Amino acid sequence: MASQSQNVADVAVQPHPTCMESVNRIVKLPAVEQTIQTVHDIYGKVKDYNNLTNWTLQTAEDTVNKAVTVGKPYATPVIKNLEGPIKKVDDVLCTGLDYVEAKVPAVKLPPKELISQIYTSTKDYVTSHVNPAVESAKAYVEPAVKTAKDIVEPAVKTAKDLVEPVVENVKFKVDGYLQKNVEQETEEKTGPTSADVPTNTAHTE
Repeated sequence: MASQSQNVADVAVQPHPTCMESVNRIVKLPAVEQTIQTVHDIYGKVKDYNNLTNWTLQTAEDTVNKAVTVGKPYATPVIKNLEGPIKKVDDVLCTGLDYVEAKVPAVKLPPKELISQIYTSTKDYVTSHVNPAVESAKAYVEPAVKTAKDIVEPAVKTAKDLVEPVVENVKFKVDGYLQKNVEQETEEKTGPTSADVPTNTAHTE
């Protein structure tokens, strides 16, 4: 099983070249090459997981290889007849790939280095563009906020000085009115006290 997995890994590291230059160039790009390697590594681990998976996948591989061997004599004439159109398509793809590599050189970088470069570029952009914009906006906003605060605070204090005496006066009158009502209700419930009842003294002659 280990030797079979090693063969799979070897295929991943050195993929068979095709008749199309564009395909050969694409699979040699670091990101694509690493993806192919990862897929082959996972396939090898799954295949070696147990005897059942090994037998199943090996049988599938043998079947595909046999089908390719049997069909090759029939496919070769067809492929030769299509060499012209395939070459044209290959040339167009190579031209597109040249353009991409010229405009985006990072596609030729290993994945880790590509991620690091993207992070650095993003950080530099934020530092050089976003932060100055934030500081500029802050410089405009802070004086306006301070001016508004200087205007509003005295106005609030003046209004407070005018309103508080009125509120206290109203509160005093309301408390007195309520207290008077409470005293009246208490007298009505309990009746007049002995001090409030007049005394009639009868004088006999």
